[in-house]
Order: sequence, then structure tokens, then C-alpha cells
Amino acid sequence: MINILILSSIFLFFLYAFYDQFGMDYLKGKNKLKVRLKKRAKIDSLIFIGLIAIIFYQTKANIPTVTIYLLSMTIVLSIYIAFIRYPQILFKEKGFFYENIYITYDKIKAVNLADNHIIVIDLKNTKHLSIIPDNTQDIEKIVNFFGGYKK
Repeated sequence: MINILILSSIFLFFLYAFYDQFGMDYLKGKNKLKVRLKKRAKIDSLIFIGLIAIIFYQTKANIPTVTIYLLSMTIVLSIYIAFIRYPQILFKEKGFFYENIYITYDKIKAVNLADNHIIVIDLKNTKHLSIIPDNTQDIEKIVNFFGGYKK
């Protein structure tokens, strides 16, 4: 039972990774701008890897070989998600993808440049999106995409 649960989680992760890396590029029109964002979930991933290591240590002899391989695969996937993969924001013709969610431009109330190279997008539903580009030169690209600086 646990192997089926782990295997289905791995399969769902591969679907998510495929959608994240390739699927969003083809949805909702052509890309106008693609910007890599800073990684965030490194500590969470290290905690997850540590918990799996504790499971290995606690039940050395009682784990079937298939379960060991599946848990090892989850460790590899968590290393990929935290240390190899970069989150990105994709600007399209009528909206943008941020954290795999499509938001149309008409839902934007304001775009502000905050300290420490953070772009804050205020939405009309009172939510705020903090965009932290990996490369600080991408801030100019984003600002120019939204029409430049306004006073």
C-alpha cells in the first residue's frame, strides 16, 4: 500500500515537472518575457530529506527493497525541486504565469518596485505577489514590459 502511495506521488510529481518546464510555455499564447526567479524552498527540502533519512535509519532491516528505491527517488526529486529547478514567471499576451497560476493583466491594480530588488504586484482582490528575480538586470525588463517607470 505504501509503495503505491509513493509511486503515485512520484508520478504526480513528474506530471507537475513536465507542466512546469514545458507545458506553460505553450498555454495561453506566446511568451513575451520569461524571467527566472530566486529559489525559496531549500530548507523545506533539506528537512524532508532528513526525515526520509531518519526512516531509513529507524527501520533498516524492515523496509522492502522496492520501498528503499522509491524513497531514494523521492530524495532525488526533492533535490531537483530545491536545488536544480528554477521557478519562473512567464509573461504572455493577456496575462502571466506566476507559481503555475495564470493571472490576467486586468486583475492587476498596481506594480511597485520595493527595496532589495523586489517587484510587488498588487491585485484587485487585495493580494500581493512578491517577485524576486534571480538576476537583478531582469527587473528592468519586467518594468519595461509593464510600460516603464511612472511618477
